[in-house]
Amino acid sequence: MTDQTPLTQLLKSQIQATGPMTVPEFMTLALQHPEHGYYRKQEAIGAAADFVTAPEISQVFGELIGLWLVQRWIDLGQPSRVLLVEFGPGKGTLMADALRAASAMPGFLTAAELILVETNQTLRKAQADTLSVYAPHWIDGLGALDADAPVLVIGNEFIDVLPTAQFAVAKGQWFERLVALDEAGELSFVLGQPKTPVLPLLPKAEDGMFYEVMPSLPGFLKDLSAIFKAHAGAALFVDYAHDAAAAAWSLQAIQNHEKVDPLAAVGETDLTTLVDFDAAGTFAEEVGLTAPAPVTQRDFLLVLGAWQRFEVLAEAAPDDAPELLQSLQRLVGKSHMGERFKAWTCSFPETLPSPAGFPTAEAGPAED
Repeated sequence: MTDQTPLTQLLKSQIQATGPMTVPEFMTLALQHPEHGYYRKQEAIGAAADFVTAPEISQVFGELIGLWLVQRWIDLGQPSRVLLVEFGPGKGTLMADALRAASAMPGFLTAAELILVETNQTLRKAQADTLSVYAPHWIDGLGALDADAPVLVIGNEFIDVLPTAQFAVAKGQWFERLVALDEAGELSFVLGQPKTPVLPLLPKAEDGMFYEVMPSLPGFLKDLSAIFKAHAGAALFVDYAHDAAAAAWSLQAIQNHEKVDPLAAVGETDLTTLVDFDAAGTFAEEVGLTAPAPVTQRDFLLVLGAWQRFEVLAEAAPDDAPELLQSLQRLVGKSHMGERFKAWTCSFPETLPSPAGFPTAEAGPAED
């Protein structure tokens, strides 16, 4: 039985009135409902909250992304103004580490105008406290970005929360996973006729197939492309990743660092799905962006110098070396985040140099 949260009751009433809803509709309400949505009221990040992200594990993660941003700024010709945009900034930890590292490059901080895309008021306050020296300002989404200069975008664990439609094949036909009410009046998953208008994006149906599509991702990349084409820019996203044609659906709910039933305690658990960066690359190229193949987080960080940065930190604080090494291993270890997460980038114009960190890397010294 699902927990009877206010949002659970609201969903039940809506389903009773209008019938089963799609998973994207469910995710949107669960995460972004103005009053009861998870991201509108929860402080979810940290050891004492629901989940921990890479920036909270080690400063090295954010520092290397800061160096990546500096290199992209150089690639853009070191413009005197650049809009630095972060989607899902959490507590501001990643950006604080990134800008501390980027400050070593003369002119970058003077050029950078910091814009944070955040709807959670509690997190906005935390970001303001962490990043006050950089005078950030906030917007609710990409549509509110009034770009008048080149743009650099980053997003760590941002794409995985975009609403995701889920499909399965039975008897040679695609069916969509929907949220309905069972005989007891509780929320349950069912298969029904497709309602989300993404059938042209689905492959040829073969029995046993599962498939996931983020309906809003093509539009997001189209809007990003328009901004980049007007002013030039580059984006970097790091996230859980898999192929869209998988052995099972990837929707999961996280509460207190544990996986729980996505239909339980709606509005009080984080919902995510794995990201198909190959599909993102196809969408990006269709709207004129350059999008090299994704690389594992392990390869990305090691190519950028994660091991060398660890050595510097360990030499400066020898007593902390074991903990520093453990943190690095969590980021790049093959059985940890190293291969479950991938980094992906897109940019315009196509004349920009190849982005740092994206040639395939050989395995580095930070083994499991």
